[in-house]
Amino acid sequence: MNPIRSTEDPATRFAKLTAELFYFMAEEATERFGEEGKKAVKEAVRKFGLQRVADMKEEAKERGLNPDDPRTYPAVRDMPSNGWESDPKSPMVTTVCPMAEMWERFGKRGRELGALYCEVDHTLFEGFGLKLDRPLCKTNGDAVCDFRVSLKPEGLK
Repeated sequence: MNPIRSTEDPATRFAKLTAELFYFMAEEATERFGEEGKKAVKEAVRKFGLQRVADMKEEAKERGLNPDDPRTYPAVRDMPSNGWESDPKSPMVTTVCPMAEMWERFGKRGRELGALYCEVDHTLFEGFGLKLDRPLCKTNGDAVCDFRVSLKPEGLK
């Protein structure tokens, strides 16, 4: 993995910088506080996801979209896709993730801590009445992230 370069696409570069910052913050929290630090990181990621959902739903309302319709999520998704690549035959399979690339730079520990961040995806999808199953994830050492999204059987909460 190459270091971040100023010549990279700005959104991709920012995703990598965010991933690197997350790594160092999560590393410090877990080194200092062990399992309690890990719990704190997981809870912070969950709260971050909930705030993102609230902000996206607010935008949906501003745009006249139904914030409780699962189809609204792609219309107000706040994370740019720059730097991410998908399998052309299966668009829900991510083959390149700039954040995972950064965590890979820190080896097994980077992947472990990156996996804590990846849980934000579950919060985001659930916030829009969707269920995410991800049997493969780059932070688990898999070659791809396989996003399997379906409607939550119980609907929105």
